[in-house]
Amino acid sequence: MLLDINDAPEKSIRIFGQLIDIFEEQSINPTPLNYFIWYEYYKGDNPKFRQEMDKILSDPFGYNDRLGRRLYDEYFADDDDSADNEFDKALKRLISLVIKKMNIWSDKLAQQSEELDKFATSLNDPNIDAATLKELTHTVQSTVTSMQESSADLQKELMSSNEEITRLRKQLIEARAQVMLDELTEVGNRKAFNIAMAEMMDSAQASGNPESLVLIMTDIDHFKRFNDNFGHLVGDSVLRYFANTMKKSKLENETICRYGGEEFAVILSDSDLESAMERAESIRHNIETAKLKRKDSTKELGLITASFGIATYKGLEETVDEFIKRADDALYLAKEQGRNQVKTELDLEAQQAAE
Repeated sequence: MLLDINDAPEKSIRIFGQLIDIFEEQSINPTPLNYFIWYEYYKGDNPKFRQEMDKILSDPFGYNDRLGRRLYDEYFADDDDSADNEFDKALKRLISLVIKKMNIWSDKLAQQSEELDKFATSLNDPNIDAATLKELTHTVQSTVTSMQESSADLQKELMSSNEEITRLRKQLIEARAQVMLDELTEVGNRKAFNIAMAEMMDSAQASGNPESLVLIMTDIDHFKRFNDNFGHLVGDSVLRYFANTMKKSKLENETICRYGGEEFAVILSDSDLESAMERAESIRHNIETAKLKRKDSTKELGLITASFGIATYKGLEETVDEFIKRADDALYLAKEQGRNQVKTELDLEAQQAAE
């Protein structure tokens, strides 16, 4: 039975999604057996196995293929097919088949090696005659050929199993990408935003220049009127157009996400406040000059504008929520002062000082 990501519970998808990154970071062989061992580790259903894995991972030498095989033999080889979902059952059957093939090949190799040892002993006999030598030579050739065939069969089986895992990995990458995408606008969703913010804040802090991370929060002015006057389908079209406008001029160092409703976020790494202001102003201008019409009419939808708020990351002294709030507060300041404009944390500080 082929592994199918559609049969996997949400927890399994999350775990395998993690393993894709973990295997690359730790240079772990992406074999079916290793995927199985690490999947079971993160699933956490076997406390004794998990404790031993914890010990192995705390050791300077860490995990390797040999340890993976021993762990399988000790904790999973004799388990019955008691998984509670089809995905886990198919995964266990795949690993059992791989291990069975490896055991058959290992037994054959041991038997053939024993035969070669006997032949070597016979060849050392000083009284060996020509006929016996010829017979032994033929037998050795046959044994070597058999070993080569067995090895080729095993490689073929392992390749098939690895292809299965590769196919699963591709499915998981695609599934993970879909989970992180906003269906309507096809930019990152709120989950993608949260993950990107956490990763980029860590990177900016580690670089020693946290202010190189800049956040732009933006939303469409008076968006409710599009829904009220033209219906939600037109409102959705406006959101898509706004997202596409940002995507068309997207920079290499930025991540665009839909934060919620008509509000979007643009995260810029290796940037600064001035560059972010230029980027926000460019988006604002492109939206303001757009002339959108309904598909079923020549009537224009009217002026579309957006407001923007910008903040730079202050480092460990502030949380992600505080960072977002400063950009949001700058956005609300832009709306309070007439909309269709860009405001930054500096404008916010100036207003607070004047109050």
